[in-house]
Amino acid sequence: MKRKFLAVLTSVICLAAAVPSTSVYADGRKVLTLGADLNDQQRTAILNYFGVNGQNIQTLTITNQDERNHLGSYVPLEQIGTRTYSCALVSPTNSGGIQVKTANLSWVTSNMIATTLSTSGVVNCDVLAAAPFEVSGTGALTGIIMAYETAVGINLDTTKKEVATKELITTTNIANNIGQIQATEIVNESKKQVIQGDVISDNDIDIIINEVADEQNISLSEEDREMLRDLLTQIAQQDYDYEQMKETLERVESNMNDLLAKQEGDEEYEESDPEEDETETLQTAAPDSILNQTNDDALGGGVIIDATDPTTVPETEAPAQTDPSSGFEIFNSDSYSDPNPEIPATDGSGSTLNPDTETPATDGEITLNPDTETPATDGEITLNPDTEAPIPDGEITLEPETQAPDAELPNTDDGVLDGGFDIGVETPDETAQPIYTSEMVFAPMTSAENNYASYFAGQNELNIYLPRTDITAGTGSLSVNNSADYSVLETVEFDDTSKVLIQPMTSEELMEKSWTEGTKITVYLSKPLGQASNYYVTLSEDSLMTTDGSAHSEALSEPYWTIQTTEYGFYIDKSETSAGITAGTTASGQIMMDGTPATYAVIQNTDPNMVGFDTTEFYASGSFNATFYAAGKTTFQVAFYDAVDGNLLNTIDYTITVR
Repeated sequence: MKRKFLAVLTSVICLAAAVPSTSVYADGRKVLTLGADLNDQQRTAILNYFGVNGQNIQTLTITNQDERNHLGSYVPLEQIGTRTYSCALVSPTNSGGIQVKTANLSWVTSNMIATTLSTSGVVNCDVLAAAPFEVSGTGALTGIIMAYETAVGINLDTTKKEVATKELITTTNIANNIGQIQATEIVNESKKQVIQGDVISDNDIDIIINEVADEQNISLSEEDREMLRDLLTQIAQQDYDYEQMKETLERVESNMNDLLAKQEGDEEYEESDPEEDETETLQTAAPDSILNQTNDDALGGGVIIDATDPTTVPETEAPAQTDPSSGFEIFNSDSYSDPNPEIPATDGSGSTLNPDTETPATDGEITLNPDTETPATDGEITLNPDTEAPIPDGEITLEPETQAPDAELPNTDDGVLDGGFDIGVETPDETAQPIYTSEMVFAPMTSAENNYASYFAGQNELNIYLPRTDITAGTGSLSVNNSADYSVLETVEFDDTSKVLIQPMTSEELMEKSWTEGTKITVYLSKPLGQASNYYVTLSEDSLMTTDGSAHSEALSEPYWTIQTTEYGFYIDKSETSAGITAGTTASGQIMMDGTPATYAVIQNTDPNMVGFDTTEFYASGSFNATFYAAGKTTFQVAFYDAVDGNLLNTIDYTITVR
């Protein structure tokens, strides 16, 4: 199944935890966490939804670094992104297990969160998880666990928290292939048996996986089976007390059985009767539980609501289970479609204000609903400057019937909607085709589609390919940013002809991409990419435009075009001119090996008729000069060894076109 890559992984989820039915509710035990990048409108909307706006509650701020600390071992840093919107409200309890209610989480379900929290060491807690717009939900644990630990004054076991994170990632990954219900079911049931059975061997775990899969009629791929096996092995190594986890795990099991029966369309289906099961009667959330106190109108219409206790879900809402065929890449932590969606202004009671007759809570702009009015693209979703990644529903299509005919659309500078869809402040040129970033192919680029490949350090040439020929330079720029500290390595203006070359693609390049026509834009960097580093490339608006000037490119921001480099590097300086290397010229270059196990490098397999080097052997990082004798393509290698005549550590194959 093809999994879509979407640029950047930061959390946008807002989570809250409440108290189960047998507990005494006290604001003094609650801890609220808010994402550092929430704007005032989003913060107000979430507090209204939680029903805690105006309450005096201990509050923490979750930063992007917190997200990186929590997810960095399992998700590439460049995929986590740079912004954090996570929120949590937690109130530890004395009994009742873990209850969860979610709003606007499209992929991670309430039951996934509940069973995963039990793995982290949480025993009793109700959890509200929400977002101001639809997100995936894989970053949910960060806020919940931080709030829980603060509330109880004790840190959970570090290893168990890591295993819990791995469990959520594993579950969502398996869900890509078999669906959320089946994935949650096989992970939860297998975990139950491992903890109950005192499992100690890999063979025991394989037997459990096979038995559960057979019982539930679930077929796992070898990749998913191996991932589940690794998770269960780690769980088996921990000292879990099943009696403490029992109520939560059995509630999840019961819910999965109910959901599966509904999904299969069993006409004689009736919800599980706990008295007929072997499990004890499961508690439901009390009337005064936070799960029952949410303002379900505060986030606007079309909100997806799901809960481990179905009685807490409004009758007008049906919990949604996302079809695995839509695809979801687990390395996009909390993906969503719009970085700053305008939450419907409310008066605190959840009623949406009429912008024409009432004073809105914010700036009064009416905005498109990201669930129904985001412009569709050809199978991909255009990344937006402040987004982390698109929501995992494949294509988003326009549904004009959901908007009043006379509603006035908001417009930003130059009459372009956020996301690059040109609404036109005047009658648009119907012959012009806007230049979307979704049309562009970037190279080099580290992504899920190439298994997060790393490229050798020293990269100093970036390429953009477009399947059209009416492209020329605009007035915008390209920036290379360091993912570690978000500093800008270099910015190149597209109208700088000494650094940017725009030319038709060669027949070989067109054949490789199965295109009939295309344009290649090459940007030459004066500062090569460093060793063992992560970068992301951004494009400002109007970087490119059509040759007749009728259409301009949209911006590409945040970590979508990401590049990860290896510890070994090599480069030839081609930044002197956009024409690149020409026959008869000499260019300087650099070998990059400091800080690596390599102590010896050699340039080898050269064609002496095409290129000559003033030195080919290196015992540390060092420079060289290369003279190019003739036009055409030439290829050579740079090999790194741990000693002269020692072990080969790495080889770089380098091809250069001499003009």
